[in-house]
Amino acid sequence: MRPLQRTALALALALAPWAADAETSVSTAPRAVLARIHTVPGAFRASFPSEPRADESSELTLLGRLHSQGWEVEDADLRLRVERHEVPALALAVLGGEGLLARAEAGLVEDLAAREVEAEPLALGGRAGRRLRYEPGDRPGLREEARLVLAGRHLYVVFARGASPEAQALAAGFLDSVEIEAP
Repeated sequence: MRPLQRTALALALALAPWAADAETSVSTAPRAVLARIHTVPGAFRASFPSEPRADESSELTLLGRLHSQGWEVEDADLRLRVERHEVPALALAVLGGEGLLARAEAGLVEDLAAREVEAEPLALGGRAGRRLRYEPGDRPGLREEARLVLAGRHLYVVFARGASPEAQALAAGFLDSVEIEAP
């Protein structure tokens, strides 16, 4: 599992050189077999094929504390992940929404060593965003999709990848199921 794509967000905020005081915790709770809808009140809802594993990190940056949370189901055939990053208010004020999304996109592509990148604007629930399709550097020959959506001071990054036809169908259904509930 990748660590919450902290590198991508740090690049997005242009804060990586000043990151310090990192704290990380990872949930090791077992997956529930029949879980279908995962809801984080006031944040998002998404359909996972099983209970997602949660992780969380916090790091102090020059422009404020960056708090990140992630929920993921991953195995050899499938990767489904939602990340929620609480962007420091000063970073959003300095970069603006479009600037933050553009830097997050560039940072994500670099962080994942993505190849054959296709990018396009995305509007999800009236919120500005980006849709990326690419070949992850660590998975040659596979295609992954990431959706970046800015909702207030929260940057959501949603990842989906399926290797087999069945996993690809699950990934597509997962992407369609994600609803951002934050303002």
